[in-house]
Amino acid sequence: MANLYSGGDYESKPPKDILIKYARDPNSAPIFNYASMAFNNHFFFEALSPEPTAMPEALQADLEQSFGSIETLRHEFVVTASSMFGPGFVWLMKNRAGKYTILCTYLAGSPFPGAHYRKQTVDMNTEDKSVSEAIRRLQREDPVNTVGAHGQHSQKKLAPGGIDITPVLCINMWEHVYVADYGVGAGGVGGKKAFAESWWHTIDWSKVEERAKPAQGRKPSLLI
Repeated sequence: MANLYSGGDYESKPPKDILIKYARDPNSAPIFNYASMAFNNHFFFEALSPEPTAMPEALQADLEQSFGSIETLRHEFVVTASSMFGPGFVWLMKNRAGKYTILCTYLAGSPFPGAHYRKQTVDMNTEDKSVSEAIRRLQREDPVNTVGAHGQHSQKKLAPGGIDITPVLCINMWEHVYVADYGVGAGGVGGKKAFAESWWHTIDWSKVEERAKPAQGRKPSLLI
C-alpha cells in the first residue's frame, strides 16, 4: 500500500482508479471503501443543480428508447430508491449498445464491472450431484480472488453481465443524506420516497448528457 502515500504511484490518481485497483484484495478493503465512497458521493453531487434544468432532446430520446417515457424512468428510480433495504446508491447505467438500466449498489459498492467481479457457478444448496464432485468442479473454475496470481488467472476479467456499462447518474440513499430533512416516514419508507421525489427535480440534465453522450438527431417520442 506504499504507493498510496506521498510520492507513490497513486498519489494523484482519481478515486475511480484506486477503487478498481484494490477492489479484489480483501486486505485492502478500507482503501476500496474510502475510494469508492469518494467517487460515489462526488458523482452524486456533481449532477445536482440548485435550479431545475431542461432535459436535452437527444438525451430524452435515448432514455425513451429504454424506458418508454421519462415518467416511467422517474417512477422506477423513485420506487427503486425508496425500496432499498439498507444504505447505498441507485444508478442509471448505459451500455455500449445505448441501452439504459437501473442498478443498485449497497454500502460502498461500485457500479464499475472491474470493481465487483465474482464468479461461482455452483450453488451448493441446489447442486444435484455429490458434494465432493461439486467441490472438484469449483476447484476447476477460475478463483474468486486472483490477486498475486500468475498465468491465465492473472488476466483482467470483467463481471459477467456487466461488461461495458457506464454510470451516468446516481442518487445517494444513505440515511444521513435524507433523514435530517425528510425524516423516516411511515414504515421507514416515507422519508426515503419524499427525498427521492425531490431529488428528481434537482438533476442537472446537462451533466447527465455529458456523461451519456447520447446519439444526436433522434427525435423524442410522444409518450410523455
